[in-house]
Formats: sequence, structure tokens, C-alpha cells
Amino acid sequence: MKVKNTALFTIKEPLIAPFGFKGRYIDTLWHTVVKGESDTCVATSPTVQSVLWSDDRVFEAFDHDDANEKMQQITEYALSLIEGQNLMRPDIFLNDALPKLKAKADEICGLDVRTTFVLNSLVGLDIMLWSLWARERGITAFDGIIPEYAAKSMTYKNKRLAHIPLVSYGVRLDDVKELLDEKTAVLKIKIGYKSPEADTHEEDMEKMLAWDKRRIFDIHNIAKNYTTDLTDDGHVKYYLDANGRYDTIERLEELLDYIEMIGALDEIILLEEPFAMGSDIDVSGVKVVVAADESAHCAEDVKRMASLGYKAVALKPIAKTMSETFRMIEAAQKGGMSCFCADLTVCPLLVLWNMQFASRIKPLKGLNCGCLEVNGDVNYPDWEDMKAFLPRGTSLDSPKDGNFLLDDGFFSECKLFGKNGYRDMFI
Repeated sequence: MKVKNTALFTIKEPLIAPFGFKGRYIDTLWHTVVKGESDTCVATSPTVQSVLWSDDRVFEAFDHDDANEKMQQITEYALSLIEGQNLMRPDIFLNDALPKLKAKADEICGLDVRTTFVLNSLVGLDIMLWSLWARERGITAFDGIIPEYAAKSMTYKNKRLAHIPLVSYGVRLDDVKELLDEKTAVLKIKIGYKSPEADTHEEDMEKMLAWDKRRIFDIHNIAKNYTTDLTDDGHVKYYLDANGRYDTIERLEELLDYIEMIGALDEIILLEEPFAMGSDIDVSGVKVVVAADESAHCAEDVKRMASLGYKAVALKPIAKTMSETFRMIEAAQKGGMSCFCADLTVCPLLVLWNMQFASRIKPLKGLNCGCLEVNGDVNYPDWEDMKAFLPRGTSLDSPKDGNFLLDDGFFSECKLFGKNGYRDMFI
């Protein structure tokens, strides 16, 4: 496949309110849209850049716009590598090019950036390449692009995906109740709050732990009164996301002991990313399923996290590229790890790509259906306007009774390979 021309366009999307995680806040996300043209077709796709999520050191080293510009420079450099070139299948290209792209990112940022930072910059380019590759070969179903090494782990056809909304630091308890009134079955709860009054590390950790205990108590006190048909026992479940804020296994165990004391331990289906990357703390003895997210940059990281007792991994084709996600699925299956699809406050088009993965992987233990985190609808003021950029013939409906419903047509034809409204930006 030869890519003749490429182009790039940027949209700065404000958020409804500052979005809190990793103890910090962001108020805008950059959407970098890329276009590629082969001999026979054109494809476009956005990348939603999240510098704080992908590498908080870059976030700290530069102001918001500078950090995003540096990520975008990686995208531009990657486009320069493919323009005019005959390429192999996209996952093969990415695997071969990643070391060079990582070296360029280090040069641009002046530090040893995390691989996740590089992958985040390549999401739109990767989807664009897969779209061209599929259309040039007449492939119309998503199953047609799944590499053979990942195919045996993507055989499920989940007709229901439990919608997982995000309960970030600033979400009010009244809003949590509203989510539960809408029959939400799984709540993703951000923990690891950073107090602005903390002067020392130990004071920060103590205040964080106290805040997390109170937050979980307050939410559980509401959620325990609800039932759902999307879980095996009918109880609402919790997915805790610490974003690497905990420092010791003992502090984490204190939190879990408290959660057990208030009767909420059985409702936790996932505890994601409790420790900072590189800490290599073994979690084999932790009472709940511990999941890796940004610490699992790639398939090799998945293997390493499995050796440390991690039992699940967050798949983010919308943040780490589809190509790398296929390899991570294979590694997770070999390591006996569960998989699930998490969000990155992405746009509707990327949500639909995430659904392609979420619908084909085994449900998490405790759920009787697939699941998918989506939080863009509550974080972007222009969410409905963004839907205008979906490919013709596709739609993203709001969840009904706490889940997204998928029909047979969803699995038989992937209209995401077709033309979409983002092309209009380049005309």
C-alpha cells in the first residue's frame, strides 16, 4: 500500500469543567486529525491527545500548549515517514517504526519520554492506515483486519456493552445518583486525590487516603440501594482508578481493608494502576483484581505486569493505537489476564472504534456482558456537534438502561472504514 499524500489539522476542544486525575486538572484536549491518501482512496481519523495521562513528566515540564505541540510534532514526523512510501500492514509498520519515533520524541521533548506518549500521538495515523489498508482490499467487516495472532482472543460477539461512566474528583453525589437512576451497572471512580494544602509527601498521602475512603463510602452508601441485570449478582460494581498515586502496598491495603469493613469489597471488579510506573510492586496478594493501564505501553509490558500479579489490562486502541492493542491482547491471553476497554475522553468516532474491540473480548468476571467506558458525553460541551464527523451510515446512540445495544449489522459491516466528515477540514 502506497501513501501518496498526508495532512494534519488541529481542533482544541474545551471541557465543560476542569477534569481531574493523577492529582491534577486539565481544561482542554487537543484533537489532531490526520489524513492519508492512497492510489484508490482517502481516510481520516483524529487523535485525542492526553499529555497528562500518557506522560505526566512532559505535562510538568512544559505549559499546556507547548506540551501538546510537542506531541503533535511526533505525529507530523510520523506522517513524514509514511508519505510516498509503500507500507506493509499497519501493525508491522508501527512495530518497525516505533524505536525511531521514540528517539525522535526524546529529542523533541528533551527527556526520555514514555512509550505511551509516543503511541498516543499515533492513534489517528494508525486508524487512518488501517482504514486505507481495509478499503484497498475490499474488507468491510472489522474481523477482516484483526491479525491472526489476536484473532483467537477476539471471538466474542457481545450484543450488550455495559456503559461505564467516569466519576472524577469533581462529580457530585447527586450526579452519581442520577447515573444510577439511569441503570448504570459499573461506576469508574477516580481515587488518588491530591490536596493542595499538603506540604510534604507523607501529608499528601495521608490526606489522599482519607479523601479516598470518604469518597468510596459516600458512593457506596448510594449505590448499594440499586440493582442491575448486567452483573452476575445484581449489585452495582466499582472500577477504581488510582492513576499511580499510591506509594506503598501497605497504604493500598489500608484502603482495601476499609472498603471491606464497609461491605463494599465484593463490588470492586477492578483496581487500576495503583502505583507509579517503574515501582515494580508485586500485587499478587492484593484482595481485588489489579489492572494495568498506562504502565502497559506494549505487549512486553503486559508480560511484565502479569509477572507482578496484575490480572487485567486496560485496552486503549483509542490511546495506544489499534496496532499495539492487537499485540497486547495476544500477550494478555498468554498471561491469563482479563481485558477491558477504557476511555481517554475521546470523540464519538473514536468511541465507535473502541466498541469494535470491546464487543469482541471476553466479559470481565462479575459481568454478564461486555463493557465500555465512555465519558466524553459528560465532559465536552460540543459532544452532539462532534457526532457530525461520524462516517455516513453510523451513529452513536446514548446508552439505554445502562448499556449500549449492538445489532448483527455492527459485526457484519464496519462503516468506520468509509468516508467521514473530518475530510471536510482538508478541502
